[in-house]
Amino acid sequence: MSQETPNPATAVEQQVGEAADYEITGNVILTAMASGFVGTVLMLPVLVGIPELLGLFTTEPITRFAGMAAFFGYEPTLALGAFLFGIGGVVVLPVTFVVVGAFLPPESPKYLRGVSFATLYWVGFVPAFWPQADAFVILSFLVFSLLAHWVYGLSLGYLLDLFADIPQHEV
Repeated sequence: MSQETPNPATAVEQQVGEAADYEITGNVILTAMASGFVGTVLMLPVLVGIPELLGLFTTEPITRFAGMAAFFGYEPTLALGAFLFGIGGVVVLPVTFVVVGAFLPPESPKYLRGVSFATLYWVGFVPAFWPQADAFVILSFLVFSLLAHWVYGLSLGYLLDLFADIPQHEV
């Protein structure tokens, strides 16, 4: 009779062993950061280029974003704001995605989880970079910034899934 009943300890060991295929390694982190760099570069034409061509882009929100540097004694500048924006897109967001990407929809294809992730971050981006302008500029800001974040998330998710796989965590 004991041969017919599966051993629960064996079942748990098998599940834990399967989850080990998706460890967060240095390779996964570096791939995520490289993917974040590509995503940041690809989103800039949509986030900055098109609005600049339409005369809608101003640098004031980027400088205002660098205002957090005043806490450390640095003067907020456009260059510092752009640097912090780049660090966020290349380091902070990709590493965060490696950790939380497994819990985001959709289940398949996994690379679209990058779009879900970027949409969540867009919700925080909007108030941080909100333009003080008329309704047309605000609507344009919302559309272009959302599209840019989707470009970022799609490239982050796709490249990470292609070259290193999006880690899947057991909960």
